Amino acid sequence: MHWVLQEGFVSEAGWEELIATLERFGISYSVHHVVPRVGNIVPDLSIDHNNIICIGSYAMRHVASRQGWIPGVFDLFAYDFKQQRLHWGEHLLNFHSTVCTLEHARFALPKMFVRPIHDSKHFSGRVFNQEDFVTWQRSICESTMNHNTSLTPQTKIQLSRPISIYAEYRFWIVGDEIVTQSLYKRGGQVYYHRDVDEPIASFARARVNEWAPHEAFVIDICNSELGVKIVEINTINSSGFYAADVQRLVLKLEERFTQ
Repeated sequence: MHWVLQEGFVSEAGWEELIATLERFGISYSVHHVVPRVGNIVPDLSIDHNNIICIGSYAMRHVASRQGWIPGVFDLFAYDFKQQRLHWGEHLLNFHSTVCTLEHARFALPKMFVRPIHDSKHFSGRVFNQEDFVTWQRSICESTMNHNTSLTPQTKIQLSRPISIYAEYRFWIVGDEIVTQSLYKRGGQVYYHRDVDEPIASFARARVNEWAPHEAFVIDICNSELGVKIVEINTINSSGFYAADVQRLVLKLEERFTQ
């Protein structure tokens, strides 16, 4: 395959290992500027095949779709929280979330966790207090106020009570197989480590065996006050590498998707 990489990620964990792996195994790649939310790349790409994979921001899904690149971007937009809840049920950390549009959202508690129901990158899920949420909500929903965002009053979000999380882990899935993994947060602090306790890994394997939303994706798992739960899934093309074995991931993607 040819790898289309977005510039500006040099400081990201695993990025240097990605470049080194591509060069070590003679895998072709190019680096491009990506126009936010539009997905145009600069310079434009002119090669004689469509067997291309993208790594970078979620905006790259637009150009990959227009160009018909395969595999391009493993887009999870269609597999929103409601779809995940149908398959994974109470294994989801925020299983009991209320789903509504941004304009109709109301807090049932002084503080609530809020995030989009789609893997859209409209905003990062976080805990709001009621006053801050209402101020932010008005900035989106009142047309007289300017805001530089792709959010609209009709954007669907989920709201749930905040839940204490003790540690968070990411698993990279290709073809229903865990290819690599990383601890990325412990006790609220960023902490990267490739070793993952077996009960956490076993939980991840069981959930992937129950349902895989795409041929390749990442799944984030946490140890929480409710036990081991799924935090969310993310598009593999736009997910940080943390302490993952990037070489193993690249070679697995090459093995499975090179035409």
